[in-house]
Amino acid sequence: MEGLCWALPEHIVINILSYLSREDRARAGSTCTTWHRCYKSPMLWHVSTLNFQRPKDGHCLQWLQQYAQHIRVLRILVNQREEQNRQNACEALKILCHTEGRKLTSLRINFTETNPLFYAGQEFIDVLKTLFGCRMESQKIQFRHVDLSGLSVAYDDSVFEILSLNNPQLETLNVLNGNLVCKISPECVENIAQRCRCLTELRLFHCSLSDGVLYALAEADRKPLKHLSLLCRREQKYTQDLSSEAWSELVKKSPQLRVVLGFDHTCPLRMVAGILKPEIPVVDLRLETFTYIYDEVNLAAVLYYKTLEKVVLQTRNSPELGDALIKLCTRSERLTCLMVYCVLEKRVVDTILAVRPEMKEKGTYILKWKQEPEPWTVGVEEGD
Repeated sequence: MEGLCWALPEHIVINILSYLSREDRARAGSTCTTWHRCYKSPMLWHVSTLNFQRPKDGHCLQWLQQYAQHIRVLRILVNQREEQNRQNACEALKILCHTEGRKLTSLRINFTETNPLFYAGQEFIDVLKTLFGCRMESQKIQFRHVDLSGLSVAYDDSVFEILSLNNPQLETLNVLNGNLVCKISPECVENIAQRCRCLTELRLFHCSLSDGVLYALAEADRKPLKHLSLLCRREQKYTQDLSSEAWSELVKKSPQLRVVLGFDHTCPLRMVAGILKPEIPVVDLRLETFTYIYDEVNLAAVLYYKTLEKVVLQTRNSPELGDALIKLCTRSERLTCLMVYCVLEKRVVDTILAVRPEMKEKGTYILKWKQEPEPWTVGVEEGD
């Protein structure tokens, strides 16, 4: 075995080990001195995952103590229904807080189960404040990518004020989580935009935006924004709409901007048309309202036919919807994906696939003319 191990260059061995779990890595690393040296290589631990699904998974904290300073990209998975799993995940974040020479630049946390009843996740809020705020003398590396969309807790401004104050090199931020209440204010997001001049990708709830945020993102001495994802929910009834002037300034600064705009069933339907500003470069539109939305589809066909690439609808069928979909697909030459979660007329489906044959070739559609059990299969029709 020793001779076989020496036959492989170390960078190839490290690449092989990177595909293995920690347990398998340890076993492979014990086969010979060469593989053991590769197992100890900092490169092997640059991208790591911590998975806390059972209380016994806490044993990986010992491994983290040893290799935390080498981690650059970290994903944490937590089955939050058991308290011990939550404690282990928070302990992992605390270890990172106190790691000398930490090189961590990218963090993603995901809850993997439904939250326990009345669970607020305050312990995660507290430890994230510490992690984003700690700056030891040896700590010169800043966070550049933070994805907290999988963490179903009620964030407040304090978490992101600390993040933006201490990590001005931040490039991407995702806070589109599944919590029912959004407490991130437009003032906080405006501060993030002003402090983090390298921010190019932002995903958040529409209620956390304001004209001030858009103008801050359009300032001359910052990097152009490339991606903006917005979800409109019940909070829209309590917020002011964004102006066309502010959107125009942002698009002028960021001509390559791609916007994902979504509406869920809690968003007041009367407000949808007002939010669909013609200045917004919408590439992905999601109207998941479960109501009649053919007027909004017609409006999208008029406003976004030059930019739309994907449309998702959860709605009710009507003759007007069928005509609106045909109009949308006929006008939108960039449209390559259409997911419609209601039963349409067969002539509508046939017309759409005739107009946009590339969707049928790639299977990037859901279009049904017969009721069948869910989940519906993407791109598969009867007789295909």
